[in-house]
Amino acid sequence: MANTDNIKTFVAAEAIDEFEVVSIDAAGKVSLPSGADDDGIVGVAQRTVASGDVVEVLIHGVTRVKAGAAITFVTTPLLMAATDGEVVAATGTGAYPIARVLPNINQLSTAGAGEQFSAFFFGPSVALA
Repeated sequence: MANTDNIKTFVAAEAIDEFEVVSIDAAGKVSLPSGADDDGIVGVAQRTVASGDVVEVLIHGVTRVKAGAAITFVTTPLLMAATDGEVVAATGTGAYPIARVLPNINQLSTAGAGEQFSAFFFGPSVALA
């Protein structure tokens, strides 16, 4: 039997596209993150929704995500959030790695923003020093 505990539903505080990272706000709704230093990131939206809609969010596990820039998977496997809900290579101080790239023989990098790929989402835990 499949584990369904890794997807939870939330109300969207704003328009969110599928496979964008989301953060929880003070009202308990999800919205796009404030950046790589956002420790309230809870998961990855699984479909596109408008403000006020209910959205399924993967809170732990394998999902597709959207790249915010070119990423070379082998040299930069850890990911952090960008302000638009996309992910970029985890670098710098104060940033929270939130996911790890899952490369495969057909995809070892992204060419740029908006490209989808597989990742293992684990959420923010310890900021990069």
